[in-house]
Amino acid sequence: MMLYLEEFEYRRLKELAGREGKSMNAFVAGLVRNFDMPKRKVAECSEYRCWECGRAIWADVWQTAAPPARCPWCGGELADCGRWGTVVLGRVE
Repeated sequence: MMLYLEEFEYRRLKELAGREGKSMNAFVAGLVRNFDMPKRKVAECSEYRCWECGRAIWADVWQTAAPPARCPWCGGELADCGRWGTVVLGRVE
């Protein structure tokens, strides 16, 4: 995620992060995770990678009864990468 901030906005976030004893990245990630994401959270996804072609496949973990076994492009075997992601719709506020 990238944030584009005016100078005064950046200084304000830096000051707030310092008050909580956090790095700027940790502070902003916490703001997004705790206050903005829950409003527009759509799905939780898990990443799988194909052993044959190396492509990544993201699958919704709550809508599929079983994890995908085959690559939709080449039919190769998929391996769970252990990475999770949250799908959020809309602009980060």
